[in-house]
Amino acid sequence: MSDPSRKNLSNSQSVTPVAEDPESAFFSKHKPFYPPRLATRDLDPQGADKLGLTAEEAEHFRETGFVIKRGLIPKEDFSPFIKLWWQQPPVSAAKMSPNDPASWEAPGRHWPEHNRWGLANNWMGRGVWPSPEDERPGASVGERVGRLPYKLTQDVSNDVWRWHGIGHDKAFVAVTSAHPRVLHMVEALLGGPVKRPRRNRGLYAIFPRDRAGPKSKLGPHMDQNMTELIGVTYLEDVHPNSGGFTFYPTSHRRLYATSKQALNWVPTNRSKEVMDDILANVQPFEFVGRAGDVLFCHGWMVHSAGIHEGSNIRMAVFQDFNKVRKRGHMRWTVAGKNGGVRINCNMDGVFVFPTDNTDDDPADGMREVTNQWIMDSNEFVLARHPPLDDMFEEWNLGQHAVEGNVVDEPAWWEKYDLPLLPTGDVPRGGGGMPAELLSKIARYEGAGIWKVELRANDWMS
Repeated sequence: MSDPSRKNLSNSQSVTPVAEDPESAFFSKHKPFYPPRLATRDLDPQGADKLGLTAEEAEHFRETGFVIKRGLIPKEDFSPFIKLWWQQPPVSAAKMSPNDPASWEAPGRHWPEHNRWGLANNWMGRGVWPSPEDERPGASVGERVGRLPYKLTQDVSNDVWRWHGIGHDKAFVAVTSAHPRVLHMVEALLGGPVKRPRRNRGLYAIFPRDRAGPKSKLGPHMDQNMTELIGVTYLEDVHPNSGGFTFYPTSHRRLYATSKQALNWVPTNRSKEVMDDILANVQPFEFVGRAGDVLFCHGWMVHSAGIHEGSNIRMAVFQDFNKVRKRGHMRWTVAGKNGGVRINCNMDGVFVFPTDNTDDDPADGMREVTNQWIMDSNEFVLARHPPLDDMFEEWNLGQHAVEGNVVDEPAWWEKYDLPLLPTGDVPRGGGGMPAELLSKIARYEGAGIWKVELRANDWMS
């Protein structure tokens, strides 16, 4: 008997969705209606303080899309990295001190307009990383450079430092994403074989706001990537209304049903309607916890940085978990050049350049190509089947005992021989994926078409 949940499988695989910018998120223009409710310890289902997944937790995850494990990682495991955090260039630039809480308030006013800490001279294979205002041969002036190892932003209300560079530090990954207790929970929830994480998004710090400035606000969105399971780990205690990860329970189920594919997010017009409805009718939860607490949620959960009206620095690590699967192409994007627009790679590894711009030769391979390097899940999933009737059909959710079914799938940067990790005199906590030549990663096939060679699954053979 055929499986109705996989109907039109062959037809769906033959359709290539419109190429999306890998840096874009899925969001609504509407403001959230409800204030967050606190996800505190007293609301946890039975088993939150123990390794493993109880029946109550499994059902809770199925219905709400999240579960919190309290004290999953010993707090002392983070001590070396908290110490390292206080030694980093942004701390010195902003004149912050661990013994002076007043110095933590709105440090962005001291940050330099452009920072190039922790970068190798490997832009386009040979040069320094430019600023957007610099003239460069592979892009128009003003084109974005992409993520830096130290991403410093002054958001609407709170200043934020996203230390992406520490996310591929092996020792940091070992005590966060690849911690044995974390991997145990990933297999208990998602099932095996689990892809051993090779990096995470790094350490995100939200600072107390300027009390004379605007109040903290939510910015709900969905990451629209290929992550199956998200993990949020607190490195220090996070009190109520102090920037705790804020999420919309049940949003995963509602959005999943609107996607054209089950494993790659391909939104439809219905997706936009549902997103608007989520913000209007679902009350979000704010994850409140102690150092070592870990929240696991479905990868398509709508979420936001939390409202931060407190006096502490909120330090959290954001992680992406997936099963081992056959992968498709990476999500590349090419900077605009000579008046041309930015071109994104589709799921088939194809860039399509217009051929009617007389100032921009589509065969020009001297173009800057970047990707969303902060992610461990940077490749499309090869399977393109539509959503299943039961979105958790292929998950474990405590049905089978954890066996340690974790596989060392090569990292995406290893598969494509790309520079990411710190080299030479680049300090620990630095590194990052620079722009590469389009002609290095793809071949020109004529008529404005560039095609990337798929190398994602070579390791399997």
